[in-house]
Amino acid sequence: MSATVTTGTGNEATGEGGKQPPRVLRGMAWLVWRQHRVAFLACLLLTAAGVANMLWERAATRDFLKNPRPGALAVDVAGLFANSSYDSAYQDGAWLVTCLPLAVGVFLGAPLIAGDLERGTLKLVTTQSMTRRHWLTVKVAAAALVTLVCSVALSAVYTWWWRPAHDLVNTGRWTDGVVFDTTGPMPVAMALLNLAVGIAAGVLVRRVLPAMALTFAFGFFVLGWLWDGVRLLPFTPRVITNPVEQGQPPVPEGGARFDNWTVDAHGGLHGFGTCFNEHTPADCRTNQGIVAERLDYFGFDQMNTMQWVDAGILLAVTVLIAGLTLGWVRKRSL
Repeated sequence: MSATVTTGTGNEATGEGGKQPPRVLRGMAWLVWRQHRVAFLACLLLTAAGVANMLWERAATRDFLKNPRPGALAVDVAGLFANSSYDSAYQDGAWLVTCLPLAVGVFLGAPLIAGDLERGTLKLVTTQSMTRRHWLTVKVAAAALVTLVCSVALSAVYTWWWRPAHDLVNTGRWTDGVVFDTTGPMPVAMALLNLAVGIAAGVLVRRVLPAMALTFAFGFFVLGWLWDGVRLLPFTPRVITNPVEQGQPPVPEGGARFDNWTVDAHGGLHGFGTCFNEHTPADCRTNQGIVAERLDYFGFDQMNTMQWVDAGILLAVTVLIAGLTLGWVRKRSL
């Protein structure tokens, strides 16, 4: 027995049980929403809850920064902040923004195509006057739209919350992933990359759970561990040197330390700890010819450019993966 689905107006039934889908969605868009509505709604609702919490925390943080404690010195403010609930709130916010790309890849990207391949939905859809290209375009576009909305909202609000206290959060070390990868364009680029990897994994293994596992491994090890060691490599730090008698140069306000060196009279670089454990450090430095101490750092004014460059690199990889995946799906037998 077969059922006929028609479109009409007024009281005419348009689907099972006489229920009409929302007028904003029709055809393939409605099917994609029905298939993935749990994941879509979960992402949107969690994002809304996170944004609301960040807005409330920002107001509380602003009050703290205006009056941390009557008569408190600048150094006391840093100490008060580090031992307060405000610092832990930033850590929780960073954790949420960090988890978003991984969740998008695992729970949205991996099942997107793999689910249809595993259940045979693709064969059913493409026998109903629906081309594979249209099916693929709508599915990927819907997932990408949800990913963009969630990642842009969380990133924008967290960045807005973080900026007034940027010299206090994570003790001002904004080059660490807990700040660098959770503000500006970085969460958006990382979320889209995880989505593309999840879709690619689903196409390759054709099973949802293995695809989810592969996507999790990529997000955890590649974007979590490997990326942490390479994110700063495309950039040249600024340099400050002091005569060795004056000691280590201080990091300029808002800057982030990258590395420290000792420098000999010929300009050669030695490790910062050279002669540190000697009984007579001064004599050791003289014998080594060390005449200066050097600080490599990134200025706060460099942060925006650095983030956009790194985000551009991740987006280029995303486009490459997405292009290869879409080409494979369109040309290969599924």
